[in-house]
Amino acid sequence: MVARRLRFLPHPLVASALHALFQGELSTLRRPRTYSQMLAAKNLRRQSELVHLTADKYAVRRHVADRIGEEYLIPLLQVVHSADDLHPERFTRPCVIKGTHGCDMTLLLPDPTAVNPAAVRATVRRWLATDFYKAGWREAPYRGLPRRAVVEEMIGDGVRAPSDYKFFMFHGRPAMVVVDQDRFTRHTSTMLTPDWREFDISGRFEFADALPERPPNYDRMLEVAQKLSTDFAFVRVDLYNVDGRIYFGELTHNPGGGLVRLQPRAFDRALGELWRNGTPIPERFVKR
Repeated sequence: MVARRLRFLPHPLVASALHALFQGELSTLRRPRTYSQMLAAKNLRRQSELVHLTADKYAVRRHVADRIGEEYLIPLLQVVHSADDLHPERFTRPCVIKGTHGCDMTLLLPDPTAVNPAAVRATVRRWLATDFYKAGWREAPYRGLPRRAVVEEMIGDGVRAPSDYKFFMFHGRPAMVVVDQDRFTRHTSTMLTPDWREFDISGRFEFADALPERPPNYDRMLEVAQKLSTDFAFVRVDLYNVDGRIYFGELTHNPGGGLVRLQPRAFDRALGELWRNGTPIPERFVKR
């Protein structure tokens, strides 16, 4: 409730207040040093057209196709500007509906013929009525994006979401890989070094009980992440790997709204040093 009231303050005050609330520290963000401070300060600056384009979950598809090829795109079934144009019962295979202009706008439809079409349209209609920049935490990459929804094929086994590989890229180089598993059931989020060792840190979600399997074509995933990140000082590149085939998920410029607290706090500072100066993350943060 307190966080929601902060939205009515001027943007710099909102950013500082949210940072204090979620990170547990006071900062004007004028001289950011930690990773979380850098994210918050970056979010206060004017965003480039490329940031806005790549934050848009539909427009980014053309950018990805130009950079790495259309074969990495999840097949697109429909894009709509109005929920009235959406008819999920007509799709014959598992699919996913996503809002293109924000976060937490995802519907999995393992069996589209079994859903209530009116309920699906009502959900999408609510998404399309939402200005995510204003309704959320004023995440600048989403400001002014056109409101659309896309329907994509559901990759994987058609029942649950496949593992999501999130590459935290600084100046085109990977610093951390987070493997999200069972996102819509028992969500785990395992944070790894680029050479697939567990970090001895914690974040929003628990690590998986067992180390996630490293994909056989992992080196190719790193190459894809590097090609998609070269235009940005920092970006998170999300990829899937299904039966050895790599799919693009999204580019995220402000992960978790910049509000996820990483522990220990020294790791947040280490990521900030990497971002600002290229200083490697110390080995003391890797689990032995």
